[in-house]
Amino acid sequence: MTAAPSSLATRRSLLGALAAAAGLAPTGALALRRPGKPPLRDAALTDAAAAIPTPPALVRWLQKASFGYTQAEYTRLLSLGGSDDARWQAWVTEQLNPGAIGDSACDSRLASAAYLTLGKSLTQLWSDHHADTTNYYNRMLPVAESECATLLRATYSKRQLYEVLVDFWHDHFSVMGWDYNGGPVFVHYDRDVIRPNVLGNFRSFLEAVAKSTTMLYFLNNSSNTAGQPNENYARELFELHGLGAENYYGLLHQNQVPADPGNPAIPAGYCDDDVYEAARAFTGWTVKDGHWPYTSDNDGTYIYRSGDHDAGIKNVLGVHMYYNQPNELDGKQVLDAIASHPGCARFIARKLCRRFVVDEPSSTLVNTIANLFQSTWQASDQLRQVTQAILLSTEFKQSWGGKMKRPANAFVSALRGLGADFTPRPDNTTTYTPTEELLGRTQAAGHRLFYWPAPNGYPDRLQAWSSSGALGMTWRLLSRLPEVHQDDAYNGSKPLLIDVLGQTTAAVGTQATASAVVGYWCDRLLGPGFRPEPTYSTVVAFMQQNAAAAEALDLSKDEWHGGTTPDLKRHYTQQRLRTAVGLLMLSPDFLRR
Repeated sequence: MTAAPSSLATRRSLLGALAAAAGLAPTGALALRRPGKPPLRDAALTDAAAAIPTPPALVRWLQKASFGYTQAEYTRLLSLGGSDDARWQAWVTEQLNPGAIGDSACDSRLASAAYLTLGKSLTQLWSDHHADTTNYYNRMLPVAESECATLLRATYSKRQLYEVLVDFWHDHFSVMGWDYNGGPVFVHYDRDVIRPNVLGNFRSFLEAVAKSTTMLYFLNNSSNTAGQPNENYARELFELHGLGAENYYGLLHQNQVPADPGNPAIPAGYCDDDVYEAARAFTGWTVKDGHWPYTSDNDGTYIYRSGDHDAGIKNVLGVHMYYNQPNELDGKQVLDAIASHPGCARFIARKLCRRFVVDEPSSTLVNTIANLFQSTWQASDQLRQVTQAILLSTEFKQSWGGKMKRPANAFVSALRGLGADFTPRPDNTTTYTPTEELLGRTQAAGHRLFYWPAPNGYPDRLQAWSSSGALGMTWRLLSRLPEVHQDDAYNGSKPLLIDVLGQTTAAVGTQATASAVVGYWCDRLLGPGFRPEPTYSTVVAFMQQNAAAAEALDLSKDEWHGGTTPDLKRHYTQQRLRTAVGLLMLSPDFLRR
């Protein structure tokens, strides 16, 4: 067997690079397991993992704070200051004021999609969709259109940081969008609960979520009454929304939970008794859903029913609640106690740092952000301040490659980098559409929006998405993009979602070398002037095939579908072009964050 050409990476080195990028290589090396024996270590693989190719700083930062680098946004960033740090600070300041960012192109695309439910009030959603028990498509149209609109905004909106934060907080306050009762009013949850609060105050956010129709149904607080208490919401409020399992003391009695080191007047965390007491505090927080004996109240809005509330004495996180307090006060005191707790500050700070920096952020960064979170817990722009501090931190700027794009993020990032023309729309026909196929592929990769069935939200750790199954389905999704037409008939007159050939020839001409073609798409997808190895050489060699390095490839229009005899060499060259672009998107360099 002859050795592979030097321009090609060996299969072993490619696997090593992929393992390093995906977090599969312990201590920077690919560990090969042998039954009953320690893992093998390969010095070459260790070196490869330690030397991850690094794109320009602004590209790295855009990849982590947006849904993907684009040439246009990078070029605009260069005009915002005299240094990378100054440019980044200007970008972050701009992005943290999304209302001042003109977004007419995205707005026009949203309008052209002609979504039917996004402008409906909660009561309209209730009467038009929740009340429909015979037409499942119509009943779930609000969540289907929310999914499409979310993808559209993530791809085309100039308010990129805002959309990333919306995605983060949807995972934090996660609901299964296709829940039978919550799905019909999901537009309200996204538009009126999540989106207005992502840069606001966390305590206000908690209450908005607690009173939202979708969450009241999903975590069963709509049926939480004094006579039949339901602790589901209360438990997730502590474990997932507010304090995290890291501050859980299990079966200890409340008076056995140690005092918080920084504030001895409050417990260090919560125990089961706190959950039970909090469940009592939220009795009576429910929905006007027409159930007996309130048959006349049936519009889907939140209501507090004092008759269903447990008015007894309670104690939650050291807060004493007196008998028969005013309406909602018990629940509001629970939310106050959680939002102001140091454990909540650390929990939220760690999750935000995990999203933007690395899976295991340093204790120094977490403590810095937690201190800011707690000191501003009553500020109207608390989350804006916290987000800004993370994005301007040294740890954010210096970290790279410790995370990877989750499948939906990789999908949107590809659409952005490829200049796709994609307006997703729900479809209730039997005719194939790109929306149906691509969302199905996202679902197969395990990351369809609003589709996670548990209340803990989609995982945000590299390890969760770096298995062979998740990567394989993500690759199938990405490699399909350059081939997708606007309908089911493969016909040259039907437009592609991404016109790879047209964009390539417009930039490099119809006669270009393999290195010029691949270099152009490296600039588009990976960063200006960024030629990471072994990705670049591998894709150039694939594109070049048997041609000489300086030989121009024929990229002139293929007449395969025009009724004339095709030029097979030209046809296959153009097919290799689409495949080469797909290979760049399958590389670790595209998937890294």
